[in-house]
This record gives sequence, structure tokens and C-alpha cells, in this order.
Amino acid sequence: MRIIKILLLLTSCSIAQNYGNWIELDSMNIARGGHAIVELPNGNILVSGNGIDSSHSDAEIYDFSLGKWRMTTPMNVPRVSHALILLNTGKVLAIGGYKEQSCELFDPVSEIWSMTDSIPTYRWFNPSVTELANGNILVTGGGYIDTTTWDDYILSNAEIYNIVTERWEIATPMKTSRWQHTATLLHDGKVLIAGGFNKNLSTNECEIYDPVVDSWTLVEPMLENRWNHSAILLKNGSVFVSGGNPIYPWLKSCEVYDVNENQWFSVNDMLAYRTGHKIYYLSEIDKLYILGGDAQPETTEDTWEIYDPISLTPVYKESFPVNIFLMDNYLQMSNENIFVAGGEEYELPPGGLPYTWPSERSWMFDVITSVNENDDYQIKGFELRQNYPNPFNPTTKIGYFLKSSSIVKFIVYNSLGQEVSVLINKKQHAGFYEISFDASDLPSGVYYYQLTLSNNELGFNKTFKQTKKMVLIR
Repeated sequence: MRIIKILLLLTSCSIAQNYGNWIELDSMNIARGGHAIVELPNGNILVSGNGIDSSHSDAEIYDFSLGKWRMTTPMNVPRVSHALILLNTGKVLAIGGYKEQSCELFDPVSEIWSMTDSIPTYRWFNPSVTELANGNILVTGGGYIDTTTWDDYILSNAEIYNIVTERWEIATPMKTSRWQHTATLLHDGKVLIAGGFNKNLSTNECEIYDPVVDSWTLVEPMLENRWNHSAILLKNGSVFVSGGNPIYPWLKSCEVYDVNENQWFSVNDMLAYRTGHKIYYLSEIDKLYILGGDAQPETTEDTWEIYDPISLTPVYKESFPVNIFLMDNYLQMSNENIFVAGGEEYELPPGGLPYTWPSERSWMFDVITSVNENDDYQIKGFELRQNYPNPFNPTTKIGYFLKSSSIVKFIVYNSLGQEVSVLINKKQHAGFYEISFDASDLPSGVYYYQLTLSNNELGFNKTFKQTKKMVLIR
């Protein structure tokens, strides 16, 4: 029985390694909940605000060059449940928050916050925040509670932050009031708003905003009522929607909106019932990564899963390493890795009541690249193979195939993107090659090897690049 369990564990690990692994990083200086998180232009991570006991203004940065968190200048205004969004100007916009309409800008160079125009609509919770094609920021819906009467108000209001004037402009309101809806930027620059929570509780109503003419158009409703669901634009221009809460029970169903046909159709369910989760696209393997919001995990841990956007079927599911609620405390970085910071950890003692506490821990899902070998390299007759063995200590072999004579550059980088070794930089004839990499002088860690090719068949001034990951373990 013990041997069977070990074999099952090894099988599970090998499958997980096809997609990536969660790595625990340095803990934040302060435990946080209700904070906001954003990636800075240099790839570092900024978190701001806190909702523990009361609203807080402090902020800190995870510096990848140091591998540590460090405190930075606090915001001018204490905030919780606010939004941070990186503008194409390079600055970060902090929007509103609980009982707050003020906004401010963070300059990543000086690390100074400065006040900017306040958002016109008083809203506390769950609007959508969308970057438009021109870089302006669209905020729609949301709601607030009147603390005098304790009545709740669900909004249809929409505003746009103009990044040039740094002023908010009032846009035409949505046709339906809603919060915890999704907003998806389409290929044509319009925005699809789907579902949400309104006066009729959950809704399936959808509408599209055209920022050019500042108008809303009702479109075909979803097949199911959803709020606190997630959506993502697929490569073919359709919109994939999953999960959510139709009040009860939570959903694992999925559907796709065909923009051209204005029609929704059902697709295969996720592997877990989810609400408050997020969906990311992993370009290297052409798969969707769905994280968090697991309503009924098989273990006490929240889960993530891989979903195929071509066949529209689920592929794989795995638990997060520790008990932590994965909701609004994570993001996808520009290198497609997933970063988690803070939130609420929890325990479910046998026979006891669950209890939670704010967390200062942070994690990164390190995506393994180029798992799918059915890519342009094979189509065009070029192939870069995974190194073997992997993990390795201290040497490993890497194979690649050239369809025709090419100028070949083969470079190894560390996890910070710094060049470690140039293995090849010359012209090679067609054929299969295998090279050895000796990491005797390098520390343990994740490394990337990149093959760059150029030749006449690729076209004038055209190159091909492919990158894979390898792990050195001492």
C-alpha cells in the first residue's frame, strides 16, 4: 500500500510539473487583507492598503532583485477594498475604496504618491475596472451601504479616467445596475459587461459599451444567472465565462459568448465549483489557468486548475500549498507567473469551528514554459527539447533540431533575466544537435535557456525564439 501511495504521489508531481510549481517567497512586513496588488513596470510587485481592524495607508514592494519585501512611501489616504491599476504612462492609479472617493497616483521611479482627481460616484464595493484600448480607465457599477438606514444601493454609473488630463469623465450609465459583474475588453475596443448582482439578485443580463460613441447596447443574456464569476477573452475573440454564484448552489458551469453571432453556448464544466476566482491565459501552453474561489475543495486547501480553450474541456486540478482564501489577493505578472500576497489563512480543526487570521505570506506560481510541443517550431521544422535530466546537478543535456542552416544563439538566463552563459553563437547546418550545460559554479534555482534562430527561410530580418525552464538542485 505504501508503494502504491508513493507511485501515485510521483505521478501527481510529474503532472503538476508540466504546468509549474508554487514557490513560497519572502513574507510581507505586514499581514494584509482587503489590500490591492499590482505589477510595476520593472516587474516588481506593489501592495497598498489594509483592512485589518481599520483602513491603513502603508505600502510595500516585493523587489525581485533582493528576493524580499521592503516598505515604500505610504499612500496619502488610508484605503481598503480599493483598486490599483498600472497606467500606460508608467504610473499606478489607486481608485477609491471603502468609504472613499479620492484617488492618487504612485510614481514607481520616485516612489511618491500624489493626489489626483476623485472619482465622481460614491461606491464602496465590487465595481469593474477596465483599461480601454486607448489606455483610459473605465469603472462601472458597484455599490454602497447607507450607514444611516443600512439600505444597500446598487449602481449603474460609469466613469472614465482620462490618463492625459488626469481627470474623471462621467460616461453614460449602464442599462442595468449591477455589482460583482465581469467586464471584458473585446478585440474591437468595446467592453462586454456580463451578469452581476442587482435588485433581482443574480442576473444573466449582458450589455456592450462602445467608448467611441459613449453608448450601451443590450446583447443576448448568458444561459445562467451569475455574479462573482470570472471571464476572459479567448484568442478567437469569443468570451469565456465560468463559475459564480447564482445564490445557491455555487457553479462550476462554463459558457462562451460568440461576439459575431451574439450568442452564448454551454461548454464543459470546470473541475471545481468556484466563485470569486480568476482566469488567466498561459500563452506558452495555450491553456487557461483558473485560480481560487473553490467552494467545495476535496481537501481543505483552495485549488487551481488548467482548462483547454480549444477543446473547451478541463485538464487538471491541484490544491494550493496551504489553507488560504484565494480571492482578490493575486495577479498574473507580465511573464505569466502568478503572484499571491496576503489574504486570510484559515484552519478547519476536526470537529471544531473554522477560524481565520490575516496572512503576511506570499507565493509565486512559476510557470513551466513550452510544455506544448505543437508550436511554430515543429510546424516550421525547428524544435527545442526539454533538458535532461531536469532537475539536474550539476550538468544537463539539451537537444534541438534545425530544418535548415541557421545562425544560432543559445543563451542561459537566471530567474532575474540576467545572462548566465552563452553556449552557442554561430552558424550551424541543418540537423539534430545536443549540447551540455555545466552549472558547477551556479547556485540552486530556476534557470531559462533560450534558442534564437535566423535564416533566409524565416524571412528578411525575422528570427525565431523559444525558451524553456530548467531547475538546478544542489
